[in-house]
Amino acid sequence: MRDTDDYFGEQVAASYDESSAAMFEPGVVDPAVTFLAESAEDGPALEFGIGTGRIALPLAARGVPVHGIDTSPAMLARLRAKAGGDEIAVPSEISRPRS
Repeated sequence: MRDTDDYFGEQVAASYDESSAAMFEPGVVDPAVTFLAESAEDGPALEFGIGTGRIALPLAARGVPVHGIDTSPAMLARLRAKAGGDEIAVPSEISRPRS
């Protein structure tokens, strides 16, 4: 099993938003966030692979309580550095099997 820190470590996290800029465009993000906000109704949302917060941050900005899970400390550090990132509930450490 590949160690996630090797794949989504600091080198990837540092350029992830810029290298994936098309995925951050409002035309891509807004429809997904609208659907999720409507589906959540008054409840919370859980995002697996929350990464740098592409979906979680705009969803939280719409008033949906967001919780997230990710195995990459580097990606989560990028999420935390963004406005509103410290409002997202994310476990501080994810236990994962090591090979």
